[in-house]
Amino acid sequence: MTKQDTLNKLQSKLSTDTRWAQRALLAIYKNQTDDEQVGADVTHHNQMGFRCMDAFILTSFVDQLNKRRSLSPKQMAVVFKLMPKYARQLMRFHGDKIQQTLSK
Repeated sequence: MTKQDTLNKLQSKLSTDTRWAQRALLAIYKNQTDDEQVGADVTHHNQMGFRCMDAFILTSFVDQLNKRRSLSPKQMAVVFKLMPKYARQLMRFHGDKIQQTLSK
């Protein structure tokens, strides 16, 4: 499987699979700097973490996921819509593991 194939498959998983999307949400959140996590904003343009237009809502989803262990169907619809655009960032930090998992 090529990297492009893996990326396409990952984007598909992030837009349809609850487990994949929620785990990706948490992984991208961990890429935020501490001050960005606290402020639910983007202050460092370092190609890591959430994009500025997504930071507030996705940080609130992470907070809820950490507290309640679930998101509502409406919230998941937003996550499914937004998370595929973070696939490249996930590949950059977890590419080998993702490729192994998706090729099974």
